[in-house]
Amino acid sequence: MNPQQGLCFQVEEELYVEPTAGSPGFHSQVVGFKVSQCLILEHPFTDSGAHQIRTNDLLWVRCFRNKVLRFRVKVLHILKSPMQLLFLEYPKTVEEINLRESNRKKVFLRGTFLDLKDRKRDRSWEGYILDISDSGCLMWGDFVHLVDRDVLLNFRIPWTGENIRAKARVVRCEVTDKGMRSGLKFIDLDEGTRSRLRTLLKSLEGQEIKSIVAEPEP
Repeated sequence: MNPQQGLCFQVEEELYVEPTAGSPGFHSQVVGFKVSQCLILEHPFTDSGAHQIRTNDLLWVRCFRNKVLRFRVKVLHILKSPMQLLFLEYPKTVEEINLRESNRKKVFLRGTFLDLKDRKRDRSWEGYILDISDSGCLMWGDFVHLVDRDVLLNFRIPWTGENIRAKARVVRCEVTDKGMRSGLKFIDLDEGTRSRLRTLLKSLEGQEIKSIVAEPEP
């Protein structure tokens, strides 16, 4: 990711906020700003779980233009009345990010996650992989992962019985009306795990396998 100079915002521009302090991500809009001083966003407290954000928390924020940009800022102030607003530092630098380093294949595979910062049993979750590549995957489940937290993903390939364990970093976590979606980026893969992932992806190119792991009809 290459650092870039700060950017100029527009009122009503949509942003995506990725807390690092226990709250899931949420979409918001710019309602005002002072260049080099602060950025003011709508703060959807009740709908997003964002009530867990506190003053001085650090947040990742993404903006979506002709490319995806990300910056990290501190919470300066939270206003709940008469309007619900979030006051953030104005970013000094931003980074261009590549959300998908390689093409992903749609799947529907059960997996478990272990939080590598706290390996207690109650820090393990079950969920489903919705798509996957040799660089990352999209997970769904009723849990919240902290952005930038490292997890251990474990899942079994149903048509071969082979087990895959891969270390990954949470790059986003979003609340949807159907549960939480977490974007994971694989890190520190050994050659054996990388080879098994590539074999899995190659097998997903077959039409018969696609029908086995296709996401079920709603």
